[in-house]
Amino acid sequence: MSEQRVPSEDHQDGLRRRPPPAFNVPGIVLVLIAAMGLVHAYRTLGLGEIADARFVLDFAFIPGCYGGAGELCLIRPAAADLWSPLTYAFLHGSWTHFGINTFWFLAFGTPVARRLSHVRFLAFAAAGTIAGAAVFYLVNTGLEVPVIGASGTVSALMGGACRFAFVRQRPMHGGLPEALQPMISVREALSDRTVLIFVIAFFVTNFLVGAGVGGALTGGGEVAWEAHLGGFVFGFFCLPFFDRVERV
Repeated sequence: MSEQRVPSEDHQDGLRRRPPPAFNVPGIVLVLIAAMGLVHAYRTLGLGEIADARFVLDFAFIPGCYGGAGELCLIRPAAADLWSPLTYAFLHGSWTHFGINTFWFLAFGTPVARRLSHVRFLAFAAAGTIAGAAVFYLVNTGLEVPVIGASGTVSALMGGACRFAFVRQRPMHGGLPEALQPMISVREALSDRTVLIFVIAFFVTNFLVGAGVGGALTGGGEVAWEAHLGGFVFGFFCLPFFDRVERV
């Protein structure tokens, strides 16, 4: 008769406390990155220049189309004003643009997705994307230029991660994985040196871009810094409304 060895209680505790592998990316994060990659591949490989321009026009966010009747706004579907505050995040200006957003999406989407369910993560990412578009609209109400990129979404993930992922583990919760650490308050977050330095660096960088120093920081490309700020502020303050981890 064979014997089955039952793991000791200490061993079981060790398994529960073992952090997830560093490259164990949640499936929902990979799905969204794949969707963005497929959209860009379709545009660059499957569409000609004119068709691609039309595709961007139909799905990019254009602030001026909400109050004016400019040439760009008249030739795109009227319903584009409804979906574009979300779909602009799936469009990118180049593979480099896509690659940079993918890197940061992996870095900050992973801890947030581990903390939230798939549905909550999708809702949070979508709301952060829309928040980024909303702030960009408030600053550039009449601008009739297509806005594209997932930077607003990534910024929301950064802001959300500041509420739990950067802080040092507290003694009473030291055995919990990062994603299960109780969320800290806004005051606690801004009192944590790591979080505070990150927040300051984020805002300073974006204000420099807005002040015209963006060429040195972004290689000369235009950056929708307003969408970054909108997404970040939303993520920082609103992640608790999507959180499923009970505070202790």
